[in-house]
Formats: sequence, C-alpha cells, structure tokens
Amino acid sequence: MKEKNFRLAILLLFFTATSALGASSLEVKPDDLPKLLSDRNQNVRGSALMVDAAEAKTGHLARSYLPTLNFEVGGETFQTGSYPTKTEPYGLLEAKLNLFRGGKDLLEERINRAQVRLADAQSKQVTSAELVNTRKLYWTLVFQREEILILKDALEQNEKNLNAANRRIQRGLTSDTDRLDFEINRDQLKEDIKSLEHEAELTQIKLRALLALSEDVEIKTLAVIPHDHDEELLKTKFQGEGNFHVETVKASGEVSENQSARENRWWTPTLDLYAGYYLYTLRDRDYLSIGQRDDRVAGIRLTFQLFDGFQAKSIASSYSIQAQAYENQAIQKRRDTEADFTLAKEEMQHMHELIHQAEKRIEQGKLYLSKTLSEYDRGVKNSPDVLGAILRQNQFRRRYAEIRKNYVFSKAELLSILGK
Repeated sequence: MKEKNFRLAILLLFFTATSALGASSLEVKPDDLPKLLSDRNQNVRGSALMVDAAEAKTGHLARSYLPTLNFEVGGETFQTGSYPTKTEPYGLLEAKLNLFRGGKDLLEERINRAQVRLADAQSKQVTSAELVNTRKLYWTLVFQREEILILKDALEQNEKNLNAANRRIQRGLTSDTDRLDFEINRDQLKEDIKSLEHEAELTQIKLRALLALSEDVEIKTLAVIPHDHDEELLKTKFQGEGNFHVETVKASGEVSENQSARENRWWTPTLDLYAGYYLYTLRDRDYLSIGQRDDRVAGIRLTFQLFDGFQAKSIASSYSIQAQAYENQAIQKRRDTEADFTLAKEEMQHMHELIHQAEKRIEQGKLYLSKTLSEYDRGVKNSPDVLGAILRQNQFRRRYAEIRKNYVFSKAELLSILGK
C-alpha cells in the first residue's frame, strides 16, 4: 500500500512538472503591440502582401517596349483539292516590337501606380483597425485585472472588519447581525471577483487570437492603467493630405480617372515592327516541296480601329463617373476623419480633467473610510455605515480606473487616425 502511494505521488509530481513546463507566459507592454501585430497578425501580413502584389505589376511602360517572341510548332493531317490525304508539319517563329500605342502604355502604368497607392492605403487601414482593436483589448484586460485587485483589497479590508465585529460581539458591544453583514459582503465580493476573472479570461482569448498566440500563453500586462500627460499628442494638427483614410478614396479615384483616359484612346493607332519565319502545309501553300512553303518576313504595321460600336466610349464614361464619385467621397471622408480626430482629442482632454477629479474623490473616500472605521471601533458607527463607506470607496476606485480606460481608448482612436 505504501509503495502504491509512493508511485502515485511520483506520477502526480511528474504531471505537475510537465504542466508547469508546458505553460508559458509573455510579458506585453503597450509599446510592444505594433511590432507584435505586424509580425504575427495574418490580416496585417496579408494586407502587406497585397501591396507587394500591386507593386509586382508596375514597370508596364518599360516592359511594353521589349520585344515579344512567339514560337509555334505542330502537325496536321488533311486532304485538300485533288491531293491525297497528307500529314505535314507547320510552325512559326515571330518577333514583334511595339513602337507606339497612342499613350495607352503610359496610362496603364499610371493605373498600376495608383493601385499601389490604393493597396498601401488599404494596408494601413487594415493595420490601423487591427491595432486599435488590439490596444483596446489590451487596456480592457488591464482594466479588468485592476478591478480584480480593487475587489481583493476590499475583501482583505472586509476580513479585518469581520475580525473587528467578532471582537465587538465578544465584548457585548454589538449583535451577531454585524458579523452576518460582513460575511454576506465577503461572499458577494468573492462572486464579483470570480466574474471579473472570467471576463478577463475571455478578453485574453480575443487578444491571443489577434496576436496569434497559443491558448496556453498567459499574457502579462501592466498591473494598472497609467495616466500620461500627452501634451505633444494633443497639440498635433490634423493632416488631410496623406492620411490613409482619405488616400484610399483618392487613389481609387485616380485609378478610375486613368482607366477612363485609356478607354477614350480607343481610336489611336498602334505601330509595330515585326519579323518572322513561317512554315506552312500544302493546305496553305500550293507547293509540293516543303522547302517552297516557308516564308521569311520583316515589316512595319500601322493599325487603326475605325469603329468599335461605342463600347470604349461607354466604358470610359462609366470610369469618369466613378472618378467624380470618388472625388466627392474623398472630400467627405476628409471631413469625417477630421471630425473623428477632433472628437478623440476632446474626449482625451475631458477624461484628463475627470481623472484629477477622481483622484481627489479617492483621497476623500479614503479619509471618510478611515474615520468611519475609527468610529466603528469606538462603537459610534455600525456595520452598515462601514459597508457603505467601503462600497463608496470601491466605487470611487473603480470609476477612477474606468476613466483612465476611457482616456487610453480615446488615445488609441487618435493614434489610429494618425497612423501610429
């Protein structure tokens, strides 16, 4: 029996050690979030690849002046005229060099360049959206953990009050209802702590997903939300030019504008140099000898499209209207973004003022609680007075944490608009 218990203890120790080794943690500071997100978040990495994809199409203008070389070879069985059925080879080797296409190649290159700008602005938009969400989740997690600390402090204070109540009961200064008051409050605090711990774990699950962390990683954050005086940030002026929210619409308009110009040049001629070697079958050249059915050619070709049924005009008109639509949207997007920028700054300034008021209120609540506890010990106050003072102080501290959370949320929005 002793040997069995010993083996069981060894197994338990082994599994405990294995679990401890398997568990991991990652300390994350607010300034770490942009780098972690760019390295690990697949939405961000995917949007960056979309920029690379757009850039891969650039250089069209230079490539359009490089010669093209086509090679074709095959064989066919045929019967033509009075000749019997024959099987013969055919083939061609042809080179062509573009000299002029009415400026369409230049417009195509401008379209590609505008699409790079569009992809870059969209990538910044994706990164900004993911980053502001990540920052808010991070600060939510810090806020929830800070609330847990506040409630644990309250639970510790409640235990001291419970001991004080027991002493008063033993001295005959109060009844058992005081002890019951503090015991009920203790159970409520424990329940609230459990609920907050559950909420914090749910927040951590979301944050792990954004940062592509495994589910067994414990994210270590700051213990409390700090309050920084962001004077320089609040002095920042909104810059509409280059802002990725506005740039997304403007680049889309530039793409449509150049597409319209390209379609409007449907009538312009193309000029090409060409040269080639062509081998025909008897079906195409009426010579029995294969040696008499090969052609060598070099020339210059000027091509005009005289009428296309108004197809290009219709497409060009559609692109032109799109460009006008994007121009209007860009103006409105600039206004909306500037308004969001101003709102975020105003909210930060407002929260800043509330923070200092909350700090003063906490000091007042601490003094009130201290005096209430002293008066309770002397028998002047009863348990509801103490519980009321503690509850008020807890509310002050939690409100203080909530205001600081709202401040960093507004700061996250402001940084997002600035692309930081």
